[in-house]
Amino acid sequence: MQPRPSHSTHAPWLAVFLVAFVAAGLAAPAAGQDSGGWTVPRTSWGAPDFQGVWTANEMHAVPLERPEDLGDSGTLSDEAAAERREAQTQRTVNAEGIGNYDRAFRDTALGYTKQEPSTQASLVVDPPDGRLPPLTPEEERRLEENPRRRVVRTTNWEEMGNWPRCITRGALTIVQPSGYNNGVQIVQGPGYVAITKEMLHETRIVPVDGSAHVGENVTTWSGDARGRWEGDTMVVEIANFNGRSSLFGASANARLTERFTLIGPGRLEYLFTVEDPTVWTRPWTGRMTISKDDSQYELVEYACHEGNYAMINTLSGARALQEAEGR
Repeated sequence: MQPRPSHSTHAPWLAVFLVAFVAAGLAAPAAGQDSGGWTVPRTSWGAPDFQGVWTANEMHAVPLERPEDLGDSGTLSDEAAAERREAQTQRTVNAEGIGNYDRAFRDTALGYTKQEPSTQASLVVDPPDGRLPPLTPEEERRLEENPRRRVVRTTNWEEMGNWPRCITRGALTIVQPSGYNNGVQIVQGPGYVAITKEMLHETRIVPVDGSAHVGENVTTWSGDARGRWEGDTMVVEIANFNGRSSLFGASANARLTERFTLIGPGRLEYLFTVEDPTVWTRPWTGRMTISKDDSQYELVEYACHEGNYAMINTLSGARALQEAEGR
């Protein structure tokens, strides 16, 4: 793997304004076009064209919740955002120990990617304070009675997480970035949109015909996704979770609603709303942006099981320790 080339261009942020000057006789732009003349690209069958290779690098280091010391501020300065991004990149380098990719091999490292760091204070944008809503009394009791247990020494494969087991990183991580491998490829056909995330080789195939979910007795790790178009926005509703993969602490009763909207040339906004009355007292919404990067980025194979020495070494190490301890 080689470091990706350095570019230093600012991806434009287009705000869309429809201004009608009736008195001056100026007509508002047509649907799908902003006041600057940019028009939403379309496929040959008329749907908004999301196809290409994208990256979520710009969202790396943006926390789920707004840090309390930021108060009412929903954004950071450019300088503070760059410092946050670099600090998080260094943390991922240092945390994973010997044999880990160093900074030069991280596609989130400043100078190796042309996407500027996001200035969002948090992923959560609703509630307006950037914090998750309160837990329900039932969820508070459940956590008190069943506190999350950190496994220090893994003794069997079921104690390991879904990621080391090459199962899934969860429904939301089809976009959400990690320390590297943040490519997202979107391919469309009439009635379907396929989204592939580079990390852990996951592909979500979304029918966009408004069809109903599968039966409620059919559950999956990342839920059942069904989409539709609302104007130029692709709305995806995901239900039927099995409750065994990560979604910020949500239960199997969760419902995830995603909204994908092109907001400018090579810029895609991703809004996600998590509704789970079992866990939170109200729904909450997060926001990410991703940038098209066909010229600099390509997806590489994430051969998870083929190189999964972590599971073998962890379990064999546990057996060796048990033998040494006479157990």
